Amino acid sequence: MSASNRRQLFLVVIIFIAFISLGLPDGLLDIANPRIRHTFTIEPDIFSLIFVTGVAGYSLSGFFAGQLVQRLGIGLLLSGSCFMTALALFGNAIAPAWSWFVLLGLAGGAGAGAIDAGLNTYVATNHGPRMMFWLHAFFGVGVTSGTWLMSLVVNSGKTWRLGYAIVGGMQIALALCFLLTRARWSQPSAQVEQPTSKPVRTPIMDSLRLPVVWLGVALFFLYTGAEVAAGRWSTSLFIEGRHIKASTAGLWVSAYWGMFTFGRVMAGVLGRWLTPLTFLRISLIESLAATLLLVTNPFNWSGGVALPLLGFAFAPIFPILISITPGRVGAAHAANTIGFQIAAAGLGAAVLPGLTGVLAKIASITAMPVVLLVTVILILLLHELSQAAKRSREIVSTVPSPQAETAQD
Repeated sequence: MSASNRRQLFLVVIIFIAFISLGLPDGLLDIANPRIRHTFTIEPDIFSLIFVTGVAGYSLSGFFAGQLVQRLGIGLLLSGSCFMTALALFGNAIAPAWSWFVLLGLAGGAGAGAIDAGLNTYVATNHGPRMMFWLHAFFGVGVTSGTWLMSLVVNSGKTWRLGYAIVGGMQIALALCFLLTRARWSQPSAQVEQPTSKPVRTPIMDSLRLPVVWLGVALFFLYTGAEVAAGRWSTSLFIEGRHIKASTAGLWVSAYWGMFTFGRVMAGVLGRWLTPLTFLRISLIESLAATLLLVTNPFNWSGGVALPLLGFAFAPIFPILISITPGRVGAAHAANTIGFQIAAAGLGAAVLPGLTGVLAKIASITAMPVVLLVTVILILLLHELSQAAKRSREIVSTVPSPQAETAQD
């Protein structure tokens, strides 16, 4: 193996470890949710503030990540972002009041957003799209590991704060690793996969005039919101709403993220035999079946079946929706639309879990699976509407204009 290949392999290993660490805090919060609320004596709707500040920090840092990469370089940006994430995690571990926890969400979100943008930028420019799928699968590994770690901590009788301190230490180690290797991240890769075509530049307002673009935005808003809400509130649903043992509830939530990760890995295999559209429809129908089982709860351990099934069904939806965007909106609008969809996904990850918390206070935590069911139904309907809009665009594009007919005459 050449020196260049060894360097690239070393950086790839760090990238995968970094994406695992990116998912760890999400897994911690999924399990610690009811315990944090008990510590600070807050209701579910107040707890939802953490989603708002986290997404605000994430969106701001992601928006400016391109400028930061140019000024600092990817290695230094990743190192600083990991230090910021570690600061937020250690702050969570010692937070004396809920207001501290909420404010630290800004720092944690900002660090995570810059890490996410920096890693995606490096992979996209040095390895191409094939590695991107595996990269996001490792995020699921991180979330699953986070749920397992926090379950281990709290089930052993320790405070949830210990889980945050442990992951904070991991982030410090990763920050030092990025700092020591910062020069390597600026070197060109010998394994760059050239894109098949250059992106087409189209004014933003031109793209926003297309109904199919707005349907795509709504799809990403709803899907990401459902994915995050299922993880965030399932522990509370099982413990508070259905009186399941805490250890069992933690295992089921860990299984949700575990099957989510396994589903993304399997999608790379199954995608060889299924078209993206067929694969997406199968996943959406499976999601509907899983949420119906979660709502009806026909037997005591139905949550342990429904939630992992939902994770497996959700797994391929996001990457498939991204991959079919150019065909749905046309190459000229693809770049703009994908940007809109990513922004909508971040917003949905904050709004829908927050709305679930509000409904949990107004009604009860048992409203959570109903929210998921309604959301999945809306996703199904919007997807079919987007396909109909796509077909309408294709028909219109094949009809000759009056000017063209005159020229032909």
